[in-house]
Amino acid sequence: MTLQLDTASALALTPGTASPVPGVGASTESLPHDPFRHEVRQHVRTALERATRPHYTAWLSHIESAAACTQPVRLHGNLATVDLRTGEILTVRHTSTLPDGVVYKACGNRRHTVCPACASTYQHDAYHLIRAGLVGGKTVPDTVRTHPAVFATLTAPSFGSVHTRDVRHCACRDKTRCTCRPTPCHARRDNPTCPHGTPLACWQRHPPGDEQLGRPLCPDCYDYAHHVVWNHHAGELWRRTKQHAERQLNQLARRRGLPRIRLAHGKAAEYQARGAVHFHILLRLDGYDPGMPEVILPPPHGITTDDIITAVTLAATTITYTTPAHPDQHGGWHITWGEQLEVRPITLSASGDALDDQAVAAYLAKYSTKGTEATGHTSRRLTTDTIGLYANPTGTHPERLIATAWKLGHPPEWRGLRRWAHMLGFGGHFLTKARRYSITFGAIREERAAYRRVHALNDRHPGIEGHPGATRFQRQPDLDTKTEETTLVIGFLTYAGTGWHTTGDQLLANTAAAQARERTRAGREELAHQQACSSSTPLAA
Repeated sequence: MTLQLDTASALALTPGTASPVPGVGASTESLPHDPFRHEVRQHVRTALERATRPHYTAWLSHIESAAACTQPVRLHGNLATVDLRTGEILTVRHTSTLPDGVVYKACGNRRHTVCPACASTYQHDAYHLIRAGLVGGKTVPDTVRTHPAVFATLTAPSFGSVHTRDVRHCACRDKTRCTCRPTPCHARRDNPTCPHGTPLACWQRHPPGDEQLGRPLCPDCYDYAHHVVWNHHAGELWRRTKQHAERQLNQLARRRGLPRIRLAHGKAAEYQARGAVHFHILLRLDGYDPGMPEVILPPPHGITTDDIITAVTLAATTITYTTPAHPDQHGGWHITWGEQLEVRPITLSASGDALDDQAVAAYLAKYSTKGTEATGHTSRRLTTDTIGLYANPTGTHPERLIATAWKLGHPPEWRGLRRWAHMLGFGGHFLTKARRYSITFGAIREERAAYRRVHALNDRHPGIEGHPGATRFQRQPDLDTKTEETTLVIGFLTYAGTGWHTTGDQLLANTAAAQARERTRAGREELAHQQACSSSTPLAA
């Protein structure tokens, strides 16, 4: 018997790194009559077995939406098609009739260390969300281009001396790959020691990526309690800071006889190597009408970017508050910003000290997919069964932070510290925005879903000689998904598992997704080339 193998292009790539989720990618299929038993590599053997099945092409089409995901969620149950006009259930289909008997859904995780594909999608969405608030589009009025805007960086205070890499004059365009010569870490002429006998001087010039960066010179002197509490209350500190800056600008507007204003923001949180969060914040000045609070209005001309910088700087240097009492700290902890503060203007074409709108959007989007990786710690939410694996009061710097958060979270009113111990106390979202700054992630996902539905409908209605029709997708607002759709598919689904059935399935799915991305990239380059050629002026003969 001759086997026809459809594997000419499906094995172009190799599997990526192992998924952090336990059990993902483990083989769950039994092959009693395996014609590829001579192949010692399990992922290749299971991939060949899958590719020889009769409905392999249908399987590839079925898993397309989750093909690039490293840990897709498998769901099983019923899928009901409902008529939106009458509410009548037209058909009911069980997932047992689908390939593998389940529906594959991408995990949607935002962290690159967990799922690079889903994190890339999240990062692209974040970029468009942030940039739309600067230049308009996607239901945001184009007039926001003229609104004054600034980019601020707010950091945490010092909780103790840590190893640092200080480059006074960096000339590298990519700061993450800086090769400039840093200054000594902590140069001290007197070479003092702490009460525990640890030297408080360090003459090393730490290279990028040094494991010592962010680690305390003396862990016993470091204020771990204040550190995790500050992380936990950083969001409240930012809320008060923005409120104070907005109040200062409104007072300035009244003195100048101008109408009220409003600050809209987009904010990304980033972990420093020492484990403290700091915020990168985009602030845009808008007008405000109490009668139309949902409308984004142009601000009055009497308030400039310099006024915003002054108000934000004043708020960041003066706002402070004290946390509620704790059994280990009856007077509470003092919460304030650190001394490192930077506020710069944003323009559509960067010049001087100003920042470009694209650079700001890309900067915030990049940090929206990161987590605690910079500190050397990664884990999921901790429980009483798993806390011992990551917490140690006398261990490494991250282990001490986790142990402190768990210990301080014992009182009921401080339980949030235990809930977010795996995030070193910080429980906020990594990318947040004001309600009226821009669109939402949900709106972007709905538009993507509408785009995919239209393409799926085009694929189902063949044109001449069996080829799909030439109907093109019309972007918003030309396409009204609410009026065009006449049926709705409702899923009554339950969780069936996480990950691919076999490593071979993961190989084939990721390979297909990689080839689709390559085709998309090549198509974009070809369109850009054609556009450049059509707009160029022909040379004179």
